[in-house]
Amino acid sequence: MTNLNLGKKLGLITLAGLALVAGSAQAHGWYGHDNPYLPVVAQAAPYQGDHHAFGDRFERDFSPRHENHASIDQRQQQQMQSIRDGMAAGRISRHEAHDLAREQMGIERTQRRYLADGRLSRDEWIRLDRMLDQSAANLRAEKHDRNGR
Repeated sequence: MTNLNLGKKLGLITLAGLALVAGSAQAHGWYGHDNPYLPVVAQAAPYQGDHHAFGDRFERDFSPRHENHASIDQRQQQQMQSIRDGMAAGRISRHEAHDLAREQMGIERTQRRYLADGRLSRDEWIRLDRMLDQSAANLRAEKHDRNGR
């Protein structure tokens, strides 16, 4: 019985010693190499020119907040009106309109999150603009899908 307890104690001491040695080995890092086990931090894509005449439609963080997102709000209102018009004309079903409206609510939620600091940065504006571009494409596809209405 005592040999069994002695064996357990020696095993635990050995494991504790190995853990200390392994911890100190990791403390030295990867010697200038990236740690392959850490997640990669997402980097912004390199600048590749203006997105839809960006300079004409947006002044980088220097204009008041309401001017920054006026075109975003205007596009959202136009898209929502287009959804209502499509439903009234019978080109968009109730279910399609619901999905399109949910997409618009997601864009609005994202915009509110971006505006929490009181301004809309260039990158945030571009992301919202792309979301609205995708939403417009989805709206166009639903209006012209001819799915038997």
